[in-house]
Amino acid sequence: MQDGQVIWLEAEQFDELGGWALDSQFVELMGSPYLLANGVGRPVADAVTKAAVPAAGSYRLWVRCKDWFCSHHPGTFQVLVNGAASARTFGAAATDAWRWVDGGTYDLPGGEIEVRLHDLTGWWGRCDAVVLSAGGFVPSDEAAELAAQRMAHGGVSRELTACGPYDLVVAGGGLAGCAAAVAAARHGCRVALLEDRPVLGGCTSSEIRVPVGGDNSKEPYDPGESGIIAELDPGPGRSRGRSPLFEQVVRGEAGIDLRLNMRAIAVEKKGAASIEGLVALDVRTGQRLLFRAPLFADCTGHGWLGAWAGATCRHGREARSEFGESLAPTEADSHTMGNTLHNARIEDRGEPVAFEAPPWAYSWTKPEDFEVEDQKSVHLKGGDRPPNFDDLAQGKGRRPTDANGCLKETWWVEFGGMHDTVADAEWIRDELFRINIGLWDYVKNHDPEFKAANVNRELVWLNPVPGTRESRRILGDLIMTQKDFVERTVHPDTVAYGGWTIDIHHPQAFWVRGPGAFHAYRYKVSIPYRILYSRDIDNLFMAGRNVSCSHVALGGIRVMRTTALMGQAVGTAAAVARRHGCTPRGVYEDHIHELQQTLLKDGCYLIGVKNEDPADLARGASVSASSFASRNGSAMSAERVLDGRSRAVEGDRHAWAPDPEQPLPQWCEIDFGKPVDFDTVHVAFQSDARSAESFEIQARANGDWKTVSEIEGNALRRHVLKFDPVTASKLRLLIRKMRDDAAVCEIRAYGQSG
Repeated sequence: MQDGQVIWLEAEQFDELGGWALDSQFVELMGSPYLLANGVGRPVADAVTKAAVPAAGSYRLWVRCKDWFCSHHPGTFQVLVNGAASARTFGAAATDAWRWVDGGTYDLPGGEIEVRLHDLTGWWGRCDAVVLSAGGFVPSDEAAELAAQRMAHGGVSRELTACGPYDLVVAGGGLAGCAAAVAAARHGCRVALLEDRPVLGGCTSSEIRVPVGGDNSKEPYDPGESGIIAELDPGPGRSRGRSPLFEQVVRGEAGIDLRLNMRAIAVEKKGAASIEGLVALDVRTGQRLLFRAPLFADCTGHGWLGAWAGATCRHGREARSEFGESLAPTEADSHTMGNTLHNARIEDRGEPVAFEAPPWAYSWTKPEDFEVEDQKSVHLKGGDRPPNFDDLAQGKGRRPTDANGCLKETWWVEFGGMHDTVADAEWIRDELFRINIGLWDYVKNHDPEFKAANVNRELVWLNPVPGTRESRRILGDLIMTQKDFVERTVHPDTVAYGGWTIDIHHPQAFWVRGPGAFHAYRYKVSIPYRILYSRDIDNLFMAGRNVSCSHVALGGIRVMRTTALMGQAVGTAAAVARRHGCTPRGVYEDHIHELQQTLLKDGCYLIGVKNEDPADLARGASVSASSFASRNGSAMSAERVLDGRSRAVEGDRHAWAPDPEQPLPQWCEIDFGKPVDFDTVHVAFQSDARSAESFEIQARANGDWKTVSEIEGNALRRHVLKFDPVTASKLRLLIRKMRDDAAVCEIRAYGQSG
């Protein structure tokens, strides 16, 4: 077949996408990104492109599309070639499979033509590609042959463009991936960060907007998670949608090559146990690229790199007997937690707006149509799981609790746990469409409490990218289990911590009868390094919800502030591995102390690990203060700033506090005992709210105090202050203005830009 006889047009590569959305989340399932008519019942603007016809003649139109709910054909569209619509309407079929549909023939002139996708309904019609062929060519519905045709006819690039060199390739731009990339770059690595969406943040991106969960242990004076997460998500306040901030932090590191709209699609192996390169697809242009590095981090959530590389993975729930987990089911199964569409736009039009529910949406017309018991979650006092987690009974759905119909950032409109959250991902998303549209119809037209509030309100957009709670988990040298929570195990290789609670959602989710989730163990737990690298792929790290843990343990470490801590540990470990020329396992075997001390120095909290950094000049010094406070019978004296703890631990503040009865300024002084050279001082206050508003760092040289750094209007817990090198025998933290109950937990000093 000559190339001139086939004109292959990928929909995602159209010159103008119009109102169609680029959907890149199911490439592994159906072979390609595609365009989605996300109009919520209003036809979207046409997607348009130009094509070159090599010679005049008769060309047959083929369109690869899907009827996502084939009993009702909700998403239909036309293809217009040079303004002429095909006689065939697309998106109406007898099956919900992706397939090529014959659109008939066109007599085309040679030269440039226009092709349009013209949406007819706004209800999520979808188009993968358009082909105009002469000479009898028929595109294939068989996956391997289709992939070959796509490459042969320019749907994707034939060649792999080599990128790099890199020290670490990170796949997945959620908070775990962002933190991994930033940490590695700050320690000298050249990093490629690949994210298949146009924005960073994963489940908390500006598209999906799941709140950033984290430490909920509520220890007194607790500052929450610290380290890079404090930059990505300032304040542990359940924020969401901060993609511009995530990108600002990532692009602030010169060592990171950020590739948005870049989806990992395969790996190249070097032997049985090592990844040599990561193949990725630019989802907008179809260009294929190869990213080579000695180290890789799987932050994809679904564990794609591990699966492609042949790593040992799990998917589902372990039997109670395997790890002795009282919160696990009696028998193992493939069930998981489900997915949620977590973002919508509802606008007040100022006048009545009608909404007629489509016949394919789920329907509720009165409160009695929902489950009578509306218990969304329970907090367990012991270790026994609720009985409805084993005695599965299909319910009628949960009644909305506000006028938005739960379309606005509500977790419990969840589905998919009874199915395969990887292989069935597109169908699960489509079922969530049907549920959410039915709920909007209920609060808009039927609910006695909410319909009056919705008279003038219109649903104008619904996020098509679900937030996923659980899928594959890649096994490491250790599997974290419920036992780690019950016994509060402090691992010798602690590199992060979790503080959310074990939070398990029922696999039936929205449709469950009885509690939809349960919580247990509200305290901090140690996360070991050995769950963050693959047991059988030598150069593969993982961070996020695909780490090595049981289904039960995942419930306690899957939230995003926790996964960011894992990401920072992985990125830092990659830098340690690069420095010593070793594998991720080699870091555990020979350099775990170095990794832990580096994480502490970078502001992280590790349960049971103290500052033992030999480069910290303050560790061997003496300390004094102008005064100190006594709180709850405990002296908050100057010695506490050098006790190796940079924060409160289980209520012990580990801090010096100035005497509130004495006037400011007050000071805490480090005496090195001899002149030393330093140019960096680390200061950690109790928390953002318990910090000094105004302070300065002074150095004692030649009998005089010299101010080397000063901060005004401070609202941050931790500072790394760099200044011109000084030689001094003492340094002083001088507090000029304090907030109530403020205190200083740690002071460090370094030379050579430490």
